[in-house]
Amino acid sequence: MTSTKIDNKNIGEKISKCENLTVLIRRTVKAPAAKAFRAWTEVEQMKKWFGCNEISSIEVTQDFVVGGQYSITAASCTGSGTNTVHGTFKEIIQDKKVVYTWNNESPNAPAQDTVVSVEFIDHGDHTEIVLEHTKFAVDKSAEGHSFGWNQSLDKLEALLAS
Repeated sequence: MTSTKIDNKNIGEKISKCENLTVLIRRTVKAPAAKAFRAWTEVEQMKKWFGCNEISSIEVTQDFVVGGQYSITAASCTGSGTNTVHGTFKEIIQDKKVVYTWNNESPNAPAQDTVVSVEFIDHGDHTEIVLEHTKFAVDKSAEGHSFGWNQSLDKLEALLAS
């Protein structure tokens, strides 16, 4: 991944692409990389931002080590039930990067053996977050995940700004 020069005008910048069965999102947040990384990886913080805006509650279990498993169950505030995603951590570089598999049984946006890579590029009191979610089988699923990731990152950005 390439880095972007960050200054105050980049804060809140949102770049999102969904093409070739891949979601690529870049966000610049006003928080040091260590704080952004903790918000992404610590269960109690994840519960505050993870999921699209139609989520009423989140349950997270994880063994945050390479080879460890995770499971995230999100309940819909519309009463349409729950959705669970699960996978395995493949790479963890403290405060810099996390890579994990992503699987779900969603009928609207299925994902089997997809891969999420999240980089935290430190720029002092700002961090560029680069999320790449790859290996989708169909465009509809990539588009659905792009929508969900963008809403999640909006909430993460607000959490980090508070």
